[in-house]
Amino acid sequence: MPGEQEDRRAVVGRLPRRATDLVEDVVVWVLVSASLLLVAVALIAGVGAHGLVNERIRTETEDRTMVPATVLAQAPLVPLDPGSRIGVEAQWVGPDGVRRTGLVPVTAATPAGAEVTVWLDRSGAAVEAPPAGVDAVAAGIFTGIAVLAVGASLLGVVWLLVRRGIDALNCRRWAREWADIGPEWTGHR
Repeated sequence: MPGEQEDRRAVVGRLPRRATDLVEDVVVWVLVSASLLLVAVALIAGVGAHGLVNERIRTETEDRTMVPATVLAQAPLVPLDPGSRIGVEAQWVGPDGVRRTGLVPVTAATPAGAEVTVWLDRSGAAVEAPPAGVDAVAAGIFTGIAVLAVGASLLGVVWLLVRRGIDALNCRRWAREWADIGPEWTGHR
C-alpha cells in the first residue's frame, strides 16, 4: 500500500485549482514575457534615437562653420526670459570672404565690441549651433523611458482587465455554489 499512501499525500499537498486560476497563471506568464520583450524594445528604441540624433549632429556639424563675430551693440542688461540668449547685431566674415551683419544670440549684458562665436550655414547666414553630444544621450534615454512607460501602462491595463474578468467569473461561480449549498447551511429553504 505504499503507492496508495504516496498518491494520497500528493493529493492532500495540492489545493484544488479552478479554471480561472489556470487562465490567470497563463496570463501572468504571457505578461512577464511581454515585459521582458518590452525592455528589449525600449533598449532598441533608445539606441536608435541616440543614433539618429548623432547622425543629425554629424550632418549639421559638417554643414555649418564656426566663425568669430564682433558684437556691434550692447545686449540689454536684463533678458526678458532669465537664462535665455538675446539676439543683437554682430558682424562676421563668411567662408566666402564676404563681410556680413545680422542678429546673433548672446548672453545678457554682452558689451559692444565683444567677440562671440557664430555658426554659419553654407550660404554664410547665422544659424543655431549644432546639437551637442549630450543631446543624443538624452534623446536615447528619454526615448527608452517613454517606450517603457507606454508599454508598462498597456501591460498594466491588460492585467487589470484580466483580473476584473476573472473576479467577475469567480463571483458568479461562488454565487451559484452558495445558491446550491447556502440553504443547507442556513436552514432556510
